[in-house]
Amino acid sequence: MRRSLYLILILLCSIASQSAHLVGGEISYRCLGNNNYEVKLVIYRDCQSNGAPFDDPAIITIYDGSKNFIDNLYPSLHSARVLPITAPNSCTTLPSFVCTAEGVYLDTVNLAPNSSGYTFSHQRCCRNASIDNVPNPSIWGNTYTIEVPANANCNSSPSFVNPPPVALCLNIATDIDMSVLETDGDSLTYSLCYPLHGGGNQTTVTGPNSPRPDTATPPPYQIVPFSGGFSAGQPIPGNPAFSLNPNTGILSGTPSQIGQYVFAICVQEWRNGQLMSTLRRDFQFNVTNQCRGTASNFMPQTTDPYLLCQGKTVKFNELTFNASSYLWDFGVANSMTDTSTQANPTFTFPDTGSYVITLIANPGSACADTFQRVFQIYDGLSLSFQVDGQACFDSHFFNFQPQGTYSDSAQFFWDFGGMTNRGSSTSSEAAPQNVIYNQSGAYLVRLEVQDGPCRDLYEDSVRLFRRPELLHDLSGRNGCMPLKLEFKDSSEYDGGQLLHFWDFGDGNTSIQEDPQHIYTSPGSYYVSHRIISASGCKDTLYERSNTPIQVFPKPEAKFAVSPLETDIFHPDFQISVEPIPSEQSGFLILPNGRRLTPRVTEFVYTARDTGVQNFIQIIENEYGCLDTLIISTYVRQPFRLYVPNAFSPNDDGLNDEFSYSLLGVKEFEINIFNRWGQLIFNTDNPQLFWNGRMQNNGKVLPGGTYSYQIGVKIRETGESYYKRGVVNLIR
Repeated sequence: MRRSLYLILILLCSIASQSAHLVGGEISYRCLGNNNYEVKLVIYRDCQSNGAPFDDPAIITIYDGSKNFIDNLYPSLHSARVLPITAPNSCTTLPSFVCTAEGVYLDTVNLAPNSSGYTFSHQRCCRNASIDNVPNPSIWGNTYTIEVPANANCNSSPSFVNPPPVALCLNIATDIDMSVLETDGDSLTYSLCYPLHGGGNQTTVTGPNSPRPDTATPPPYQIVPFSGGFSAGQPIPGNPAFSLNPNTGILSGTPSQIGQYVFAICVQEWRNGQLMSTLRRDFQFNVTNQCRGTASNFMPQTTDPYLLCQGKTVKFNELTFNASSYLWDFGVANSMTDTSTQANPTFTFPDTGSYVITLIANPGSACADTFQRVFQIYDGLSLSFQVDGQACFDSHFFNFQPQGTYSDSAQFFWDFGGMTNRGSSTSSEAAPQNVIYNQSGAYLVRLEVQDGPCRDLYEDSVRLFRRPELLHDLSGRNGCMPLKLEFKDSSEYDGGQLLHFWDFGDGNTSIQEDPQHIYTSPGSYYVSHRIISASGCKDTLYERSNTPIQVFPKPEAKFAVSPLETDIFHPDFQISVEPIPSEQSGFLILPNGRRLTPRVTEFVYTARDTGVQNFIQIIENEYGCLDTLIISTYVRQPFRLYVPNAFSPNDDGLNDEFSYSLLGVKEFEINIFNRWGQLIFNTDNPQLFWNGRMQNNGKVLPGGTYSYQIGVKIRETGESYYKRGVVNLIR
């Protein structure tokens, strides 16, 4: 009866507390003598979750070493408290919103020694969905377990001395005491290990997949996996990384990323080289940046010589931690105004030199922190240059003049970007003059100045253009009108803007680089081309063709055909051909492929087939110019259908088949039925006729009257036509 009541209570608690997120837990035991053991279960839960309080009672399942179920314990909640929030040092305070509660369960059980030992296990769902180092953390539950060795001889397991800390502070080093109490004098080994999974998050199920199984599953237990970048040995981001001393149980490190991180610590108990038990603490650390501590720091001065000499005005950037107020001292001797309370101030120094910069974070407070750096202040260095003398390559020279702010001791390094009349591409003169390049082209000129520890660089480009050269093809080209020609410019020039002016000689012009033109009238035409380079090396070039373009006239083909459309029963066409001049030649091609000389002027052509009939005349003049005229006519095929009313299939060679005739159709189907409506013949082949047998190859059918249905699609119109009738089969 007691067990049944417990099971009912457990099921109700499991459903009610499904969202009570566990933070961690552990199981330990101690021997009381006479094979009696006190079992201690510690559960840590999130005070801020919206679930039910601690289970009361809890469930602890006992298995022997062969995984045989022994018993369930139902310990009541012995004690509960909220864990204290302890700061890592006196100048750091932890945030109040982090809350972890501890629940302790105690029970006793008598276990006779055996050869396989025992296992205590407690399983419960669920973990916080906000955990950062476990994928899909809300689907993973908790298993807390520990072993009683075979023939234990009243062994007690280790037990943790201190509760785990509630929160860790971002970027603040910490040493966490995870040591245990071992009363049997056995040796201990500490290590980071995997948390274990148990229980499910579905309230509609019972058994091992329920949020709180009424009986824990037997070992071995599934591990809780870590997300990418995390592992059992590196469960928390740290700089330096977290490490666990295997002898003392001190967990050390500096958390470097806020979040919630699950981890587990395993403590192995050894006696005479034999493993007795493994105590496992499964817990969740909360790393927060809401801790209050103070560390002063600011960004050092750049060592880049190109950025070092920016002048006497300097911008400072703080790198403090947990600072809300600032006091800067910029190290100007005998000055009371070289200070600032801004977080990232800008200060103008009175002169160049060396200054000790001091930043006090949270000045005046008990936890104020001071940091100093030495800055070297230099005059600003700026640089540019001017260049004059740009011209065409065949008459060029360049004069370079540096400009900017630099001292008299500054050193100059020129790179002209190409070989020059100096025998090299570089110079250390301050202002190189009369620099002449060996080849035309574009050059990137670099000037670098070193003035003490400071450097500056300036770049600009110069370009040398060859004089343009007018190149094209204006030679005479002949052709028949309309004559379409393409004009291609192949002038050579070194970029810049080049203007084109084409004159085709027939009154038409173009400003395109490569124009096309159609000559529509016969005649002789001279083409001219002008180019003007409007940038770079400026010049104007012009050329006119020496020979003209000849455009010849085109002959004209002329003839007439009547009618343009008829049918096969009236297939005659009247052809009328105009005489052509004597200097021209040509012929007329009839639809049947026959050629007629142009001397025939009037005749009749009779079509022998239906469809399109093309008449083609080709004329050529004395210049070889052709003209072609095509006149298309059409001969229709009218629709005709003839169906006889009787046939006699007696093999006398006369009227042996039901032979209908068709004309002007493109689709056909016939179905023939006997007087009972049975289909005895059908086909879509208009050349296949009924011979008086069943489907033409079956039994001989008796004489009598048979009905037919014919359906066709007319070729000319596409219309459908249907005919029904009867035919007499005479035997």
